[in-house]
Amino acid sequence: MPRDTRSTTDRIASIKNAKVIKSFCYTCPWTCPIDVFVRDGKIVYHKGNDAAPNNIGTRCAKGMASAWVTRDPDRLRNPLLRTNPKGEPGEFKRISWDEAFDFIAEKLNTIRDKWGPEAVVYLTHHDPNGIFMVQLISQLYGTPNVSIGHGSACEGDRRSACVTTFGHIFPMHDFANAKYALLWGMNVLGANQALFESRGLLEAKKNGCKLVVVDPSFTETAQKADEWIPIKPGTDAAMALAMSHVIVDERLYDAPFVNEFCEGFDGFRNHLRERGYTPEWAAPICGVDAQTIRRLAREFATTKPAISAIFKGSGYYTNGAAAGRACYLLDAITGQVDGPGNLHLQEFAPIGMPAKIPDEVIAKPNKPPLAHAMGYKMTAPTSYPVLPEIPNARLPDAVLNDNPYPVRGLFVHAANPVMSDPNRERMQAMFAGLDLAVAVEIYMSETALECDLVLPNTSFFEQAEIRQGLWLGAEAILGQPVVPPVGEAKPMYDIVKGIADRMGWGEYFDFEHWEDWAENRIENLPIGLGELKRSGIWAGDVHYNKLSKGLATKSGKVEIYSHAYADAGHCPYPEWQERSVIPDDDYPLQLTHSKLSMHCNIVTQNNPMLMEICGENWVEINRLDATRYGVSDGQMVILESPKDKIEIRAKIVEGLTPGAVSVRHGHGFGHWAMGSIAKGKGAHSNNLMDSHTNPFTGTSSYNECKLRIRPA
Repeated sequence: MPRDTRSTTDRIASIKNAKVIKSFCYTCPWTCPIDVFVRDGKIVYHKGNDAAPNNIGTRCAKGMASAWVTRDPDRLRNPLLRTNPKGEPGEFKRISWDEAFDFIAEKLNTIRDKWGPEAVVYLTHHDPNGIFMVQLISQLYGTPNVSIGHGSACEGDRRSACVTTFGHIFPMHDFANAKYALLWGMNVLGANQALFESRGLLEAKKNGCKLVVVDPSFTETAQKADEWIPIKPGTDAAMALAMSHVIVDERLYDAPFVNEFCEGFDGFRNHLRERGYTPEWAAPICGVDAQTIRRLAREFATTKPAISAIFKGSGYYTNGAAAGRACYLLDAITGQVDGPGNLHLQEFAPIGMPAKIPDEVIAKPNKPPLAHAMGYKMTAPTSYPVLPEIPNARLPDAVLNDNPYPVRGLFVHAANPVMSDPNRERMQAMFAGLDLAVAVEIYMSETALECDLVLPNTSFFEQAEIRQGLWLGAEAILGQPVVPPVGEAKPMYDIVKGIADRMGWGEYFDFEHWEDWAENRIENLPIGLGELKRSGIWAGDVHYNKLSKGLATKSGKVEIYSHAYADAGHCPYPEWQERSVIPDDDYPLQLTHSKLSMHCNIVTQNNPMLMEICGENWVEINRLDATRYGVSDGQMVILESPKDKIEIRAKIVEGLTPGAVSVRHGHGFGHWAMGSIAKGKGAHSNNLMDSHTNPFTGTSSYNECKLRIRPA
């Protein structure tokens, strides 16, 4: 029998008697390109795109289970209008899309006439076609308050550190070529994020790369590490600054690199010495002995190539911005930026706007963005998206207190701030105080219950999208609709088109098919839409050592001295400050959070396959603390803060810094809305903490919370 030379994709298509459509998955924000096999209008299989460098044909469990969303009976199917006063449990009636568009247009006109366009805010999670609403509500309506990421509720401290230090919003990690990886609160192998990074880290380990994980928890990544450093929660900045002190004091820094490519090295050296940021100073703060700090500093500085990287774990505290900058300055002073095996400043694909709006039509905002007006002006004047984004936890100030100015309208798209942000009651009060609150969602979420209008959105299998890929090189990825929408659900581009028609801007969104706006987005790519539809991706070459071309910082260099901080009236170098909430005799435990590999965002908790694997969250507690407080493994316990209390299952572990507990939250257990599978499962921890935010970035500080524990 002759050998079958067809690709895996073609062979599967033949076996399934199915058509293959290229798309990508955004069950999580890492957007893995995929091949979707469709027969008779239904998904019969899906796999990773073999040509995509992001995932090279592979998927994670979340992605493999994702097709359930196209047949979930709990999906929203029709536009719904609230019939009872806000502040009460939501009651809704079905309306038509025409009625919904008329309602929105009338409210938008009223708000603009009375309060100005800046009184309307748009929040979305990881940009599921959010760019259309940005063009409508920002460029045409005139509000500066749009947020098409989730930085303030996720890893805004990391983004701010990246922008202020490197002029780059989201560097990648070239783990595959590294010889030393120092990860601060970053659980690469547990959260299943960038698959190419996870694979690269494991391959590097096989090739002799030393992996050091600094984390209060013995995470999945720490379990694979050569060394786990169980640091005290919220003290990463102290340890990183002490490591810099050693590297500078012992002249282990890369002098040619800092002289040519860095701004402010001499001042940083003086800063470290004047503040006394020695290992002996840091040891009692972070619970890591001075000898270990010195050894790690020497190892990191003398092993090349190396990466010092952070994600969420070193944030989530009011001192998280300083932690991010301090960890990244280890890369800077040792010359470990943008080379093979380093933190990688990847380029972006030349993707344009979907609608062509003439410059003379684009509205000029009359007021600064909320983040700036609230005093958070911590970014350099770059071409990158403004950071910080709208500080979600402080948005109620604008709605309830008109501070810094009134907000009266809010669009929430693929986000659930009532569930996911701290201080649930304050968020609910905010929604009750709005003149217009619209949720664009695939499920009746906790946030949707608080809104005036709920619009059914399509899932990523039912709509088109073109966006940046997350990889080492420039990459454009295409999502195509593979199955019909559920019920009357619409993609955001059709929702925006309907609103624009009522607002008098229909001419700018006059698309008959999605391919029409797609042509606009890719007009500067070297391939056409037909080829992109066949391949699913366009990927450029990986370029290293781009610093000589200049960075998008004020100085054009890696900013050890941050002009953004200096211009805002703050110390240009990272400073050690204690976190805001410290355990005491009444509440002796420190709350921390960690993710679950099976869950992400709003969609996974109503998936029966993922819930069968992981159907609830839990709290991890060190065995010593469990004995002290009478807690048994598997027992239901009460976690109580000064603000609230929850009932949750306990898991006793050895690998956790004593004095801390770790709630596995998975982005949304303890739902009181959503669907029949998600509702009531696990525990909701976000209401345990108050509305603490980082004073520099506005990022929500989810770990600023002290607790006590007892058996339920």
